[in-house]
Amino acid sequence: MRRLRDALTGEPGGWRDLASLTRQILLEAQARENTSGFTIPLLPWLPTREQWEEMHCQTAVRDGGTNVWVSALPWHPPVPDAVSRWAAQEDLRQVYLGEDSPHRRKLDSYPADPFFTTALGDDHSRYVSAGQRQAARAIALAEPGSTTIICLPTGHGKTAVAMAPVLLASKSRGVSVVVVPTSVLAADLERRAFKILDEHGPHSPTRRYAYTSGLSEEEQRLMREDISAGRQRLVFTSPEALTKSLKGPLEDAAEAGLFNYFVIDEAHLVEQWGNTFRTEFQTMSTHRRIWLSKAPEGRQPSTVAMSATLTGQQVQTLDTLFASPQQAEIVWASQLRHEPSYYLDIFQSEEDRQAAVLEAVSYLPKPMILYTTKVIDAQEWAGRLRGRGLRRVVSVTGESTDPQRRDALEGWIGRTTEGDAPTRYDVVVGTSAFGLGVDLGDVKTVVHACLPETVDRYYQEVGRAGRNGSPSLAYLATARSDENIANRMSDDAVIGAPRAWQRWEAMFHTRETVQERHRVSLDSYPSDMNEGFQRNRQWNIRILNLMMRSGLLAVHPPQAPAIHEGESDTSWKARLDLFYASADSYADVQLLDSDARNPEQFAARFEAERKKLLDGRKSALRELKATLRRDQCIGDVLGAYYRIAHGDGFRRTGVTCRGCPYCRATAEPLPAGFYRLGGEPRPPLPTPGVRMRLPLLPYFGNRHCLSLWWQDADDQALAARLVESLVRRRICVVGGPGLHGRLRNQLQATARTRTVIVDDDGALLSDWAGPVIWMADPFTDRPGPQITQRFAWDAPTYLIHPRSMQHPERRGTPLVDVHPANLSIRRALEEL
Repeated sequence: MRRLRDALTGEPGGWRDLASLTRQILLEAQARENTSGFTIPLLPWLPTREQWEEMHCQTAVRDGGTNVWVSALPWHPPVPDAVSRWAAQEDLRQVYLGEDSPHRRKLDSYPADPFFTTALGDDHSRYVSAGQRQAARAIALAEPGSTTIICLPTGHGKTAVAMAPVLLASKSRGVSVVVVPTSVLAADLERRAFKILDEHGPHSPTRRYAYTSGLSEEEQRLMREDISAGRQRLVFTSPEALTKSLKGPLEDAAEAGLFNYFVIDEAHLVEQWGNTFRTEFQTMSTHRRIWLSKAPEGRQPSTVAMSATLTGQQVQTLDTLFASPQQAEIVWASQLRHEPSYYLDIFQSEEDRQAAVLEAVSYLPKPMILYTTKVIDAQEWAGRLRGRGLRRVVSVTGESTDPQRRDALEGWIGRTTEGDAPTRYDVVVGTSAFGLGVDLGDVKTVVHACLPETVDRYYQEVGRAGRNGSPSLAYLATARSDENIANRMSDDAVIGAPRAWQRWEAMFHTRETVQERHRVSLDSYPSDMNEGFQRNRQWNIRILNLMMRSGLLAVHPPQAPAIHEGESDTSWKARLDLFYASADSYADVQLLDSDARNPEQFAARFEAERKKLLDGRKSALRELKATLRRDQCIGDVLGAYYRIAHGDGFRRTGVTCRGCPYCRATAEPLPAGFYRLGGEPRPPLPTPGVRMRLPLLPYFGNRHCLSLWWQDADDQALAARLVESLVRRRICVVGGPGLHGRLRNQLQATARTRTVIVDDDGALLSDWAGPVIWMADPFTDRPGPQITQRFAWDAPTYLIHPRSMQHPERRGTPLVDVHPANLSIRRALEEL
């Protein structure tokens, strides 16, 4: 209704816009059993009766020809048989029911931990899912310098998972950087962060958080200064900015111990885009190593890589680049989306495809995204739709400027940084970069007028719809000519070992030795290979990235020269200016073994890494083509694609299918309305790595549970002080029936910028190997099954209990009489 109002009262919509939005309202009413239709005046600026009928509506002239009665006829993409037709009609009804649909995503929510609500506000008093809870806890508990890979489905609050520990850690001082793939996403995340900090503060000095080309030079300079000094709490930026203009400020922050978190959002792009046209997604890893080496012990930034979908190859790349030589911890809450149903069509000619897409864009519900592969196709589709009466259409491609992207996003969402605004667009025509992480929850439809080059790209783009949990629709309309484009993109050149060796030789022979490393020119090339300045540099960066992934070398950004003893400031400043003017054209490399200079060994290892890359691309396109054959459930195809090796088996992705060509034709829906419905993922929390020095450690002896007991009511009253004292000493997980509400609320204030996690349901006591404070029921002397289980486990536990509590394994005998690791609460407080 809002969009129709805006089309009528704001910038005028075309006749097809008005008819499309009106039929959507009518079909939403029909889904709720209201079939009365609308009586609409026949006015020059409204659709004619013939136009209403062209838009798949029934009409009847009324009131002597001054009005027309309109009722919408349901429409869905073509299906092959009567069984599929009935299923498609019911599918579309669920899309129009929206938030009232029984197919709407349902998740089990949990009380949020104190750190989560303190950082983000009362709107985040509950975790939306078990996966979000585990992901948020994993990041909050991550050790300095560690790497955590998070796979959390869209709609499970991935942004909040990173934002909470980031904002909490920076309340007093410190910076965190979130790398995002597009300036549109940076602007959207800045808007969300600004709203939180407006309510819970404090703001960073500039009150800006997206470091993009849209900022003025002065704003960029001030943000860089604030990053260096640790005053910039949070910054959203691109890989390119991180590796160039933010390089120095982030190193300054790391050296001062003020760099808290390094977060890579949409982390699957490290593999997808970093291999080809945006190599900085991978060269960021060298900067991370510098931050870790410069930071004081215990103050190294924690790395977090997040995505809604990850393949085995993508996880391996992230682990190799951003965790090595350690191993990344993984929180695997992977599950296919509940929201989309899938429709696929293959057309013999481009003309037939265009007619089908025009129908789909006209008849299917809005907001909508129409995806193409090529920029020219997106621009032509936007013009084609406007020419057919759809004026509330905008295109966004890689050639769009930042202001154009911002305008498109704000006009589509109906919101600016100042608040709500009229909508101006219902359809965005975009290429693959559009929509990554954009927070518009009620997108109803995604249409593809192309064949994406990978199943990964296809599923990522389908996932732009239904983010609020309501059913959505995905329609892929491909023509025969699309396959050549997809094959060509999938086969995007990856240099072979012989040519790579020649380029590496050219780089190495121009090297300088700088601080036991080799400084090579990225503009070097063999005499028979010059392809122009930018292409040469891009090829060389790709080669170094592949060598790094194959373990042949480590790549480091060049370090600025230090002043020589006795050198004048003028001379040093001149050398410094020269360095900064040319730093982008060099890389400092460290050879990790002799294979890097042995042509045969180089070829073997380089070719093995290249083969993995090419095989991954071919597999990704092959799986997408499998969906077009309609002989298998799309859920099965996607579930098999998004799984990763784990031990002797796999970490699997839960399979859900609300409808696809195979299932609509062959299967009966489940009682819940789905053809396949995977259970909600409940990933385990990663086991802690290096054990911290525990408070009261000498009193543990050779036991893992320290009994902390009270004798009388006066002693019991000291239990809260003891818990607060332990929390101040970084024991951050607290739980148990003795933890009352007042103490629960006080603990985060006690911890200030450190994390407090409340184990409400005993999940951490049962499953997590890190230190836990557990407050037993003060009104019973029985330990209960959770304490009994923990007691027998090799996991540090501070058990606070009445002195009369029995030993978990020796009923009738007080624990403190036979368990040597025990201490009265009073004595413990004295020792602390």
